[in-house]
Amino acid sequence: MTIRYFNILMNHLEKMQFEVAAASFEEHAGVEEGRPEVYDCNRALLVTGGSGLLHMDDRSFSMGAGTFSFLLAGNAHWIEPSPGETLSYWWCHFRASYTDRALYQAIGMPEHVTIPDPSEAIAMFARIRGSLLSPQPSARLRIKTSFMELIGIYIDYFVADSARRASLSPEFEKLEIVLSYVDEHLADTITVEHLAGLIYLHPNYFIVFFKGLMGCSPIQYVNQRRLEVARTLLADPSYNVSDAAARIGMKIYYFSRMFKAYTGLTPSRYKKLVLGLGATGAKNDEGGSESQKKGGSEA
Repeated sequence: MTIRYFNILMNHLEKMQFEVAAASFEEHAGVEEGRPEVYDCNRALLVTGGSGLLHMDDRSFSMGAGTFSFLLAGNAHWIEPSPGETLSYWWCHFRASYTDRALYQAIGMPEHVTIPDPSEAIAMFARIRGSLLSPQPSARLRIKTSFMELIGIYIDYFVADSARRASLSPEFEKLEIVLSYVDEHLADTITVEHLAGLIYLHPNYFIVFFKGLMGCSPIQYVNQRRLEVARTLLADPSYNVSDAAARIGMKIYYFSRMFKAYTGLTPSRYKKLVLGLGATGAKNDEGGSESQKKGGSEA
């Protein structure tokens, strides 16, 4: 998976809201569980022991310890343990703030990943179930936190399978061209008109196309990528604030203002904290600290 593809995925997941409705642990002995069931909510399933098959419509998937599945609402399915085995698994039912199945499929999210050591995921399922039964005011927050941890585990193993990139739709292949150009030209002036021209779209339609897939406007994305790159550069001792600003094509005053709005810290303050420089200050390209260069104020 490319960094650009990962950005597409993260932009959508970060904007989604999740509501977990139920969670439990089950064990089934080696007999078929019955007719397909259709749920009105999405399901997360994690096999902890035994083996079997997950039947979905006219498809079947092998399941074993560590198989982690996310099933969209409305998918008819049923679980069949292997003969003579007990299949054990955690499940939780959840709803998401958007249910664009075409987008989910276009992104190429797999229905299953395999986790060699599922202990961390098991702990998250157990916490979700415990929090669902808890009368504590913080229970809903704890449920959300644990569920996001589950998604993070799932994504980590999905990202590790770079072959998934081959499943991108034509729309996302076009978007890759745009995102690749942005990453390679952060120091240049980037206009909506030029980005639209890369994939032969009218600028007005391109804005709609881009926002529909990325969840933000093209210019918002460009600025986001610039600040993400700048944050990485400022953690490198060989780059000073001026270098970072130049690398992403921003005037230092404008860069400082945007970086502080993004992180809550000025670039020089952020650099000092990340590098553990304390009061000594980060050296700028003129040989003084950033605070000295600005007469005591930070960039």
